[in-house]
Amino acid sequence: MTGLTPDLIRAWEKRYGVVAPIRGARGARLYTSADVAHLRLLARVVDAGRAIGDVAVLSPSELEQLAAQRLPEGQAPREGEHRTAGQHLVAQIVERLECFDHTAVARLLGDAVIGLGCSAFVHQVAAPLLQEVGDRWSSGTLAIAHEHLFTGLLRNLLSSLIQARARSGSRTVLLATPAGERHEFGLLLVALLALDAGLDVAYLGADLPGSEIVAAVQRSNAILLGLSLVSEDNRSAAVHEVQAIQRAVPASVELWCGGRDAGAVAARLKSFRGRVVDTLSQAEAELTRLGEMARRGVREG
Repeated sequence: MTGLTPDLIRAWEKRYGVVAPIRGARGARLYTSADVAHLRLLARVVDAGRAIGDVAVLSPSELEQLAAQRLPEGQAPREGEHRTAGQHLVAQIVERLECFDHTAVARLLGDAVIGLGCSAFVHQVAAPLLQEVGDRWSSGTLAIAHEHLFTGLLRNLLSSLIQARARSGSRTVLLATPAGERHEFGLLLVALLALDAGLDVAYLGADLPGSEIVAAVQRSNAILLGLSLVSEDNRSAAVHEVQAIQRAVPASVELWCGGRDAGAVAARLKSFRGRVVDTLSQAEAELTRLGEMARRGVREG
């Protein structure tokens, strides 16, 4: 009736008190027609780019005014008015990060996951934030301490989401970075997309020797091995590692290489049997394909 998920309604109820449902005989939440109307209004305003934390305290009449706001036909939006919900969240998080407000950053990241869902969170918030924070650190507008605070909070959130959404018994996606590769955030985002596609994920971590990666593949129910290759300085070692890995991994297991340096590494291999998957959109499409294949296999079995 509201277009909102039960998890999101509960989060808004707990964190912002936007509704106060009564409890039925068996503990179920019971909402009045006024509650439903209020939630619909909030959904419209948030979909238009407002943060729930900014509008939760507004009255229904104030929310109606925000929801009814339209730019005159032909008038270009002023700066900030054209932001999507994701862009608005990114701006808020960066603003709080600049003040070292770790509590607010953690809360906003959590709200983004609940409000957008994992796939939209990856594309609209997490990936843009990593780019924005990295760019600001490179330009000197954010300090190393800012970057460390943000990456620590994001890593904690992603790890907890991966653990909470584990799918025991599903076909497994193994994700790792080979020896010398320490950049792991791309893999963590891919892990969330894989879980969304109905696959199980075994995240092996960063800087792992090729022999350990091969052993994990051979002892698991793996359908896919994904490797992240980012560092140009590690390219020669990565070529050697990937070559050894692809020789030892069964042909039935798909091999993907992603990351900034994946294309260059694949081009230097004598014969690369895998595929370069170097965008999150491409990874999501391919993971959806694998998820559908795995489900068909289960049904046929």
